[in-house]
Amino acid sequence: MEIVWLQAVIDLPGEDFEAAGDFWATVSATRRGDVHPEHPEYVHLLPAEGDMTLELQRLGDGPPSVHLDLVVNDIPAWTERAVSCGATLIANPGHAVLTTPGGVPFCIVPASGEAQRPPAIDPDLPHAADQICLDVPNEHFEADVAFWSELTGWAANPPMMPEFRSFAQPPHLPLRILVQQLGEDDPGPARAHLDFAAGENVTDVAARHVDAGATVSGEFDHWTALHDPAGLPYCVTRRRPNVP
Repeated sequence: MEIVWLQAVIDLPGEDFEAAGDFWATVSATRRGDVHPEHPEYVHLLPAEGDMTLELQRLGDGPPSVHLDLVVNDIPAWTERAVSCGATLIANPGHAVLTTPGGVPFCIVPASGEAQRPPAIDPDLPHAADQICLDVPNEHFEADVAFWSELTGWAANPPMMPEFRSFAQPPHLPLRILVQQLGEDDPGPARAHLDFAAGENVTDVAARHVDAGATVSGEFDHWTALHDPAGLPYCVTRRRPNVP
């Protein structure tokens, strides 16, 4: 078994869906696809080239959030594997909704032939939304790193910073999974956020996002933290974009 693809789903409250959805389409250089007739709460964000990596979901209630979709060819087998590795199954409405041992929500969804990673956003200022950071309460960090490594079969990379762990993922996957250990002063809840990789273009990319409707919440050595129009946190980082 292998993971065919990875997607990030941006979960937006109904009252913010249109404005924040337009924002995400703009900053990710995508267009909204047709609304699924059986699942009108989901809207695909389609790149000009390559396959979808971002999707919008309209929430009935609750704050904005982001969750990871594992795209696979055998949902029951992957669901069983995830539970055996320590995940909790929340619901199974044709796809599987789960949480990690540390409480981070994720889904297992069916593959539809995804294979081509989208190119960089703006070749003159190359950047990409190509990382989902899973923010785990302090005491669950090691358990969640072990969970993702066991579930995927990917070895955890040596840490470049003690609070972050990435994995030796297959190069064709469009999103990088990063697990972050929250500080002892942040007990949770477990959550996730998107990262745009911009290399040395962090300042210029962040400025574009502000022009599109984002607000800056903090500037640090390796990243700029922002909020989208719905208040959803995300970052633009100095990591180089891993795109074709």
